[in-house]
Amino acid sequence: MLRWRACRPELLQVPAVLIVAVCAAIPAAGQSIPQQVPPRRSTQLVEGFGMNLPLPRDPRLPWTRHWWTDVFDSGVKWVRIGQYENSSDKTSWDWVEQTPGVYTVRTEVDEAIRSLRENGVSIELELCYGNSLYEGDAATRLRHGDPAPVGIGDQDEPAPVIFRGLKTEDQIQGFLRYARFMVRRYQDKIQDWEFWNEPNIGYWRPKVESREERAAKGREYGRALCPVADVVHELDPQAKVIFGGTSEIDAPFALAALSECPSKIDVMAYHTYPGYGRNEPPEAEDALEGADLFREAVLRVPGVRRNLEFWENEWNTMPIWKNSNESVQARYLPRFFLQALAQGVKPFFWELVPGTDGNEDDQTGLLHGETFAPSAFRPRQAYRAFQVTAALFGQTELDPIADILLDPPAPYNHGQLRKYAYRDRQSGKRIYAVWLAVVSDPADNFRPLRVELGLPQSGITSPILVDLRTGRVTPAAWLHGERPTLQIPLKDSVIAVMDASYLDWPEAPAAPGELVAVLADHHVQLSWKKYEDALEFELQRSPDWGAWEKVAVLPASQTRYRELLPRGGHITYRVRAVGAEAPSAWSNPAWVDVLK
Repeated sequence: MLRWRACRPELLQVPAVLIVAVCAAIPAAGQSIPQQVPPRRSTQLVEGFGMNLPLPRDPRLPWTRHWWTDVFDSGVKWVRIGQYENSSDKTSWDWVEQTPGVYTVRTEVDEAIRSLRENGVSIELELCYGNSLYEGDAATRLRHGDPAPVGIGDQDEPAPVIFRGLKTEDQIQGFLRYARFMVRRYQDKIQDWEFWNEPNIGYWRPKVESREERAAKGREYGRALCPVADVVHELDPQAKVIFGGTSEIDAPFALAALSECPSKIDVMAYHTYPGYGRNEPPEAEDALEGADLFREAVLRVPGVRRNLEFWENEWNTMPIWKNSNESVQARYLPRFFLQALAQGVKPFFWELVPGTDGNEDDQTGLLHGETFAPSAFRPRQAYRAFQVTAALFGQTELDPIADILLDPPAPYNHGQLRKYAYRDRQSGKRIYAVWLAVVSDPADNFRPLRVELGLPQSGITSPILVDLRTGRVTPAAWLHGERPTLQIPLKDSVIAVMDASYLDWPEAPAAPGELVAVLADHHVQLSWKKYEDALEFELQRSPDWGAWEKVAVLPASQTRYRELLPRGGHITYRVRAVGAEAPSAWSNPAWVDVLK
């Protein structure tokens, strides 16, 4: 359980007249409220939010830098992998089939997928893109193809080969063989397969403009999507087929493509960036993009699954956009996730960390990429906002029967008020979220409105307020008038209300990282870094992809270990920190390969 800290009125930052009432609301027996929401690691959540994630890749995203374990320490529960910014990643077709009919996946891909799964993260894999081996006349085709270089984009001219789409039956059949290989290989690890990324724009050429052209292109995409869906469902009946996330809302393209085989699609994915390039709030996706009308239109397609899911599996507000900065991104991120959750849409953020050798440089991540500066791999403000939002709301669902008594205050009575009640799926406890869906000013000088919030039959006895942007916890007290209410600050970032007992998960330390394994003189030398205090370290190995074996339990002061080379051709290591209440996630994997 949490280690409660003593009540210190000077830290509460509430009016002095309320200090006595606030402290009276604190649990008895000397227990007080933590000043910050503790992280909830990926292994501590049964469900949660998604993140786009590039796989480790030298030289800009090496295993040996502290970013891989930030996935688990942040509380990410889903990752979307398969593209490297605008290029292809090592799971893509042009990486897997570089010689006709020969399918291979690099060791680091298998290690990454195993690391994600064993640290409590589910995987959505994009099957994409094209392959130069299937271009042109069969008699003159390449006998070897190199993967697409980083830094290419869908706007490049001439169009990169991988973005030309699947035009011929030969290309479709080649792609299906690749899909079969991938589904078979990861059948016990991956059950969610997306076909292509943003096929409605330049990632599937040609680029088109008119409604008729987009519908025709959608039908072309649909004719390839249908057999891909058949392959996935045939090999794994429990797997889900995901319609390749469209760029923005493109109803003519999506509806035409979906009509080719509506009953075969399990998930409809889309990406909304209202007012791309400028500061627009995430709630504007309905007004500016028509996301709500799009979902309704999809569900009216004859033959579509009644249990069709909607995923918004790519969203971000870039700090470099016009009239934006990191504080805007940090305020918008919780609003995006909670709005999507209230609409029954699975949300994903784009992305954890950028590969700065790609064509988007250091613009996109919750973490900075390799900047060759002190900022390299450091978190942006929005990283903490995600960590708090995931911890509090990751495994909740909308609670439509809960009452929230709060009238929109002037001048925000034109639809700006958002107020939702959610319920944790495990504990059954309610948690509330309130905010103003307004444009956030980069100057960050919004003056909160003090309002009274009524929460009938909430079950909350010791109320606390949490600012999702920072994780700061403030004790509150019921105001007893005709009905019990709370005074809260209403602003452009989310305030959550819950009982103090809601923060009932064990505190787990941050995972150690930057694990390195070096083979020398018939020994394996291991080293790693720790980022938080722990009681001890547990070190494990896995010979030849077999079961994990405990190697040693080491004191927390020790971050090196040396052992005689074990038997096996491929030896993988991992390490975790053991805390007073719970262990950390496992570190990045490190391995040695022994030539035989």
